[in-house]
Amino acid sequence: MLNHILLGGFSYYNGNMNFDFKSPAAVLGYGVEGKYAVEFLRDQGISDITVFDEKESVEVPEGLKAKLGAGVFTDITGFNTIIRSPGVHYKLPGITEARDAGAFVTSMTDLTLELARKRLTAITGSNGKTTTVGMTEAVLRAHYDDKIIVGGNDRQPVLSEVMKNSSDPILLEVSSFQFADLHKSPHISAILNITPNHMDWHENLEDYVHAKNNLLAHQSSDDWAVLNSENEDTVKLAEEASGQLFWLNKKEGRNWAVWEDDKLVACFDGELMDVLEKDDLTVKTHPDNVLCATAVSLIHGASPVTIKKALMEFKGVENRLEFVREIDGIKFYNDSACTTPESSKVAIDAFPEGSLILLLGGSSKNADFSFLAHDIVESGTRVVLYGAEGPVIKAALDVEIAESGKGSELILSLEVTRDFEKIITQAKIFANPGDNVALSPACASFDMFKNAKDRGRQFKEIVSRI
Repeated sequence: MLNHILLGGFSYYNGNMNFDFKSPAAVLGYGVEGKYAVEFLRDQGISDITVFDEKESVEVPEGLKAKLGAGVFTDITGFNTIIRSPGVHYKLPGITEARDAGAFVTSMTDLTLELARKRLTAITGSNGKTTTVGMTEAVLRAHYDDKIIVGGNDRQPVLSEVMKNSSDPILLEVSSFQFADLHKSPHISAILNITPNHMDWHENLEDYVHAKNNLLAHQSSDDWAVLNSENEDTVKLAEEASGQLFWLNKKEGRNWAVWEDDKLVACFDGELMDVLEKDDLTVKTHPDNVLCATAVSLIHGASPVTIKKALMEFKGVENRLEFVREIDGIKFYNDSACTTPESSKVAIDAFPEGSLILLLGGSSKNADFSFLAHDIVESGTRVVLYGAEGPVIKAALDVEIAESGKGSELILSLEVTRDFEKIITQAKIFANPGDNVALSPACASFDMFKNAKDRGRQFKEIVSRI
């Protein structure tokens, strides 16, 4: 268990360690992680830093050199140190050329692994990872008396905190962007599921799966892989996994967790245990997320009692089926973090049949909406479509309705307006007492919003005043 590993005499670095970075340095992408990378480089004594970002609107502090606009990544040779932000593709020709010219190309995640791989737990998945990390964090904070470092994705990078603290366990929510080019794997890696996602960034599905597999590919026999037996692409990863396996949804080996009717039952190191009942939970989430949080917590040494208590008290994560308000008997939920059709299916499954109105639409991730259309029709879910992908979703629904001969009444409207308040108000007009309205878009947000957080924030503000 991790307690043993952390106390077993391993030494990673001391708090005064400096990396052997060389000037000049380039930071590719100036979002949350890019800004953090600039400050990190300065802390390491690097002052000659240039920021690269394809968005001309990015605001760069006075005194910091920057190259902004389309095509800026084509020529980044001449830099000795390059830190890549997750959204910048690692196979860009400019990055390859810089590396071939002798540049040290890295990322905040890569550096964190280099320093503290043995105390790092990473959770990923096409869907559900943020809620799963939130639940796992709740348990581990109770287990470790709040001595834990948590970060990844929407949170700030943890590298500086890791450098200052040589013993606390690290929990990260990670995406395929972060692991696509890495050559080390965490001590504990959990992969909830793999479904086509970010096809606007990855070359193809194989490239996407490869990025997820990097969480397991460089593990050793004393590491851990938590895998979901009900996801085909995740199961395939087990064939080459070197670490110890902990299965979700399958009783195999000495480590597993399953639902037996409404009871979560687990086995760890051959010891059987009842963990909790579904009625113990107050949060709306996929059952697999609870299984995964339980598995990771058991590997860390948390007791079933600690797991149950923490998960009973867990109230959910912002932008993940987050209850906002009830108006005239209609409940509104903010699920803005739902950016894939698979995530919208989770929302559909969370509510009684025929009681849900979904706000669907946004910018494209080249997703296939055909199976979502099928689920919408079969569940009697009504939809208000909007944004750039609204017509694409409608086309998928039209095909499903024509083939099934039912469901034509489920498309309530296709809104061409960019007025988000009008879109939400339209959904309320269609709703009846007892209905649930969920912003569960199944798409990215960039056609109308800064990001999914901004979309969720605006949704909550509008719902609070209508």
